[in-house]
Amino acid sequence: MRTIYRLRKNGLVRGAYIARELGVSKPTVSVALREMEAAGYLTVWHDRTIELTEKGEAIGKSVIERNNVLFGLLTDLGVDKRIADADACNMEHGISDESLRALIELRHFLRVIRNTYYSEKTDE
Repeated sequence: MRTIYRLRKNGLVRGAYIARELGVSKPTVSVALREMEAAGYLTVWHDRTIELTEKGEAIGKSVIERNNVLFGLLTDLGVDKRIADADACNMEHGISDESLRALIELRHFLRVIRNTYYSEKTDE
């Protein structure tokens, strides 16, 4: 869902574009698209373009937001960007809303401390 959500910002989305982006076969994407369409997350039109439904749009947006929070926290903590990207992708699917909120608060707290520390250092 995240890939479709991101790709649509560049224009039309087709299964071939998803396969290329994810590095998987077109048949693998076709199977996944049929399942997501059956679940009501997207529509595959006759010209093979893919459009997220309202339900799919909400999930895509949520996944992107979760990924951004987790990636940001990990990179703030000094994790290499490539590792943080892979880890955030894995974590975004299993984290609860409650834990995500706690991590958002932690990230904010760390930024306040960091800003206070650097502010005090420049005052000296």
